[in-house]
Amino acid sequence: MKAAILCLVTLTAAQPSCAAQDVANYLAMRGWTAYDSKAKLTMPAQDIAPVMYYSKGSKVPSCGLLSGPASAPKFIDILASEPGEQYPHCPSINDAAAFKLAGKDYLVFEYTDQDSRNETYEQFFYVYKNSAGDYVADERLNEQVGAAASPGKTRKASEGIGLARKHALER
Repeated sequence: MKAAILCLVTLTAAQPSCAAQDVANYLAMRGWTAYDSKAKLTMPAQDIAPVMYYSKGSKVPSCGLLSGPASAPKFIDILASEPGEQYPHCPSINDAAAFKLAGKDYLVFEYTDQDSRNETYEQFFYVYKNSAGDYVADERLNEQVGAAASPGKTRKASEGIGLARKHALER
């Protein structure tokens, strides 16, 4: 049931972006528990899925991305809580969009970063496909653009595209 709920978060209008069993197996392999953020996320790509979970020993949710075949899944951490800590944590991945930048295929994810009881930020997380077809976190964009704090403001992934393009022009 938890796997089905988790995959509901990752459905597009017509096709799932993950196999519920693949996500469930990955969570079980890591000893994690599924977390349902209730976000209605439409994925722009069918070969990557957001993963909302509780890690071992944690009482607050974390988030990441799962791609690759079931036989060799690749996990990309967006925001993971530390066991026993309440902050920071990731209550939801709210939006996603695809775009091209510098000849690469990118995805941007807008997620909520809960830093303390009273501090919540909407942030961006960027991944691109490398020449082997694997998704890779763009550390430069994530540090310089993605973490630009936006307290209390609802953002859309399309805003993250604009910020990434603006940053590329400024370099």
